[in-house]
Amino acid sequence: MESLIATAAADPAFAGFQVQSYGSLLLPDYPIRFGFQVDIVPTNCPSSILFGLVSRDPVNGESAKTSGFAVRVDLEMREVWDVLNGSGLVGWVEHPLGLAGFTDEEPLLLGWEIEYHGHALIPKLVVADQQWLYPAIQCPHPIVIETIVGWAGEWEQDPRGIFLHPALWRE
Repeated sequence: MESLIATAAADPAFAGFQVQSYGSLLLPDYPIRFGFQVDIVPTNCPSSILFGLVSRDPVNGESAKTSGFAVRVDLEMREVWDVLNGSGLVGWVEHPLGLAGFTDEEPLLLGWEIEYHGHALIPKLVVADQQWLYPAIQCPHPIVIETIVGWAGEWEQDPRGIFLHPALWRE
């Protein structure tokens, strides 16, 4: 069986990105709250990164569309863009010192918090100390949610030096 990350990486939404995963979660048949978060230090990153939680409809196989929640963070412009659900520009990375305000000691937090009720995934995006509510989506059951991170273009450094302290959690 091909991994979810390999099939999701082929999705046109992720074109131009090198992607990898930090784990997956099989959603149970009861409500839960779960999320995925990483820290980044913008000066140690490529100029455009990808961050999300995704799934593929197992019934449709190769023709399946990637669903879930993923954003592209443009570190040059400090913009946060939706890449899967057509929401466009979500917001900006704000800090009084600009991106220089995020360091090894105080990195930039990227996080998704998802509430799963019935067949609905209800998300909240967290970037630094800002939070954005996102449109909910319907999902089939059972469903496997995969973490996804990525960077645009070629990047010679180890991704573990870009995406710090990755955590997939559930309550």
